[in-house]
Amino acid sequence: MTSETSLPGTTKELLAEAKDLLAAGKYNAADSILAPLKHEYPLSPDIARLWCSLAMRTARTAEVPGYAESIYAAARSEFHKAHWAHVLGTAHFLLLDLTEAHKYFAFSLNHLLALAKAGKFPPLREKSSATQLKENPYASGEAEKILWQTCAALAQSGIPAFPFAGTLLGLTRNGALLDFDKDLDIAVWMDSWTKCCTELEKAGWVRQGMHIEYANYRDYAHPELGITLDVCGLNRMEKQITGGFSLPDYPDEYQRISVFPLFELIERMTPQGKVWFPRQPEILLTAFYGDWRTPNPNWDTVISALNLQKFTLLVRCYGYHRLIQQWLLGNLSKTWCYAHQIALRDPDDVLALRSRQWMEWAMTHLNKDVPLWPRNQTQRRVYTRMVADLFHEGHVNFLRAAKALGTHLTVCVVSDERVVDNKGKLPVMKQAERAAVVAACNHVDAVMIETPARVTLEFMQQHGFDVYTFACATEQERRDKYALCEGVPASMVQELAYTPGISTSDLVNRILQRAGVKEDFKQN
Repeated sequence: MTSETSLPGTTKELLAEAKDLLAAGKYNAADSILAPLKHEYPLSPDIARLWCSLAMRTARTAEVPGYAESIYAAARSEFHKAHWAHVLGTAHFLLLDLTEAHKYFAFSLNHLLALAKAGKFPPLREKSSATQLKENPYASGEAEKILWQTCAALAQSGIPAFPFAGTLLGLTRNGALLDFDKDLDIAVWMDSWTKCCTELEKAGWVRQGMHIEYANYRDYAHPELGITLDVCGLNRMEKQITGGFSLPDYPDEYQRISVFPLFELIERMTPQGKVWFPRQPEILLTAFYGDWRTPNPNWDTVISALNLQKFTLLVRCYGYHRLIQQWLLGNLSKTWCYAHQIALRDPDDVLALRSRQWMEWAMTHLNKDVPLWPRNQTQRRVYTRMVADLFHEGHVNFLRAAKALGTHLTVCVVSDERVVDNKGKLPVMKQAERAAVVAACNHVDAVMIETPARVTLEFMQQHGFDVYTFACATEQERRDKYALCEGVPASMVQELAYTPGISTSDLVNRILQRAGVKEDFKQN
């Protein structure tokens, strides 16, 4: 595999020139250099990196997977495999092949986890400041002035556009835009969508090309200051308002739907003229952020919004893409934040949980603080196994106590065959029936039906479990259960009290007695 260090000096110079042209947006000139180099050195990762970046900026993304796959296959180190799996995942994501995107993002995370297990993490790479604005228009007030000018002009045209998302948050909480914000956010009702977009372009806003063209979301740039304006279309319905990212010709897993309670708009006077503004902005902010009064610069709108109708494959791919991107850059803190946000949305996402655990391990060993996430408990995941036949008060008491050990409880409802092996007879209820009853218990967050009989440290770490718990009716049962988890550290094992006076055996005997059958049925 040809690396940059083995390329001839003249080729390195051409690569540097192509990189500068790409940064300057001179794509045709960059392509005239990279295309022949790609042909001459088909397995050079440095040439491939620039060419793939060019292709994804010039509507040639469909050409990336075939080429990047050959580079991925030839890569030797876990880091380079992680990088090229991320490139492949990104290309498939932009092509809206989310199944393939998810597959390659998972490959990338597994390569990075293998590195972490070996105690290796990419060094932090600082972003170039060349493209940063000399003065922060959000802190100076210039961005807010442009916001009100734009909203006032739209209002004069009969379009009730209003501050939204992070822009509304800053104005409501701080009385000004957030200093660390990256764009202006406005919303408009979908029945005014087309007219709003037309008026923005008439006013000089330049529409930005998006890799994925959503039906209710657009980006614009200010021609002088370079400020980005995000325009979100909202649908007013009878009982709620919906927004997000809409791809009308795709299935549910390709949508990102956010739901708001009904709210009204009122006119508000600004130095730039009358604008529209939510009558009770707190309604939107609470739906969106929850605790919106506590600043959280690590919040990611796409992934973190509390009012997501569903954590779809589209949203998960966004999360994985950004998590991996920060990990490859060596930004452990940001990586932790993305892993944490995904885990909050889906506490059973093993890749996110393992990523968060390794980030915590790395930051602890490097004497760096683990980020604080406002008003969110530290996640502590509990795992247990049970038969749960003829679900009764004792089971409820056990599950309540198990959930109290942490913040998330996963229960493995063991198979009928395993019950026969352990107890010598079939349970009264089939596994599917027992699993359904356990899943309905409000103390249980997730149910599994296929797990190893022995609980190992590897299994606990693989699934992100922090505690394994059980209860024992007899001393023999206690010895048996401890033997099945003898490889798990004692700090991760917690025995709970057994509820006396009630058991499945008692219930069976009671049923038999009331049916007039005299039989002593024994089952733990």
